[in-house]
Amino acid sequence: MSKWIIIGGGVQATTIAIHLKTLGLSNKNLNIIDPHRTLMAQFEAQTKRIGMEYLRSPIVHHCHPAPFDLKRFARDEDYAQPFKGRHQRPRLDMFFDHTQHWITHYNLEACHIQDTAIDIKREDGIWHVRLQKGEWVTGDHVILAMGTHHHPFVPDIFKNKPHVTHIHDRDTAPHYHASHVVGSGISAGHLTLKLIQDNPNQVIHLWMKKDFEMFDFDADPAWLGPKKMRGFQQETDLSKRIKINKYERHKGSMPRDMIMALKHFQQDGRLIIHQNPIQCCDEHHIVTESERIKYDHILLATGFKYDVMEQPLMKQLCHMHEAECIEGFPKTNFQLEWLPQLYVAGMMADLELGPFARNIMGGRQAALRIGEAFQQLNHIAS
Repeated sequence: MSKWIIIGGGVQATTIAIHLKTLGLSNKNLNIIDPHRTLMAQFEAQTKRIGMEYLRSPIVHHCHPAPFDLKRFARDEDYAQPFKGRHQRPRLDMFFDHTQHWITHYNLEACHIQDTAIDIKREDGIWHVRLQKGEWVTGDHVILAMGTHHHPFVPDIFKNKPHVTHIHDRDTAPHYHASHVVGSGISAGHLTLKLIQDNPNQVIHLWMKKDFEMFDFDADPAWLGPKKMRGFQQETDLSKRIKINKYERHKGSMPRDMIMALKHFQQDGRLIIHQNPIQCCDEHHIVTESERIKYDHILLATGFKYDVMEQPLMKQLCHMHEAECIEGFPKTNFQLEWLPQLYVAGMMADLELGPFARNIMGGRQAALRIGEAFQQLNHIAS
């Protein structure tokens, strides 16, 4: 059996690894390269920082290929209030417990190399991946599933300002006594609700650059099925697929229950919502066209830089003559193969997987397609 290397250890990488294990890939033929102490550690830390209690995605979006395996797990382990709302959004701790159950079941940590991949080359049909510590790992197939949530995005007006930190800045402890949150999306909503609940005698300010945009999910669920994906796949102009993805993603949106909770606290006087763009921060004041308000500490929930293609490893791959990109996105086949026996997931699979490519369901779709390639290769080998 051929050897597989997965670069990344987050939700999508773990989902793909579990799927390949269910298809028969042995641990001796699997390496998972990720710098964090354990698989899923970064996603768990980021969701904990913002105080997330339930996922945005529904019951069938998880890391195991069986759609209702999380529901089975919730029943077997007897979780209280395992799901929330009409879409049955799962408890976050249960989601992690379920994922850890399968990581343990397949002993995936034994495959985990805690390091960063910094270079890659292909010689005589074999991929060679160099680690930050200097070692090389070799394999027949490589899957790139590094994700995009690594480097927090800090708007220019907040750079080098006193007592301003990004909630996902790993070099600083979150300042949970802050009175001001900046952001318009679901992370800002989670963080604001956490500050309100943790500081009962404090009024919190939420600074948004627009009005609320209410959507239950990251995109229209129709993008998960043939209703919309058929047309997407038939679009031969890949630049148009990029525009479709950008237009169809509900970036900076919140689900209905979150918006209702925020408005409830606003009516109670616990929360002040500002929906005017911030012009600058000046002498410990937030300044808009109509306001100048003193702040104690600002927590930014302004997302991440989409700089995955700027990573040294990706730059190295982009210089290979077979590597084709459209406006910075890898052009792959249906099975997400970008270069010979090298596959992509997440943002790098945008051109094939559509608006949901970057979330949990995108990981499931990537796992299915790469799993199809795995099975075909095994059939040929046998």
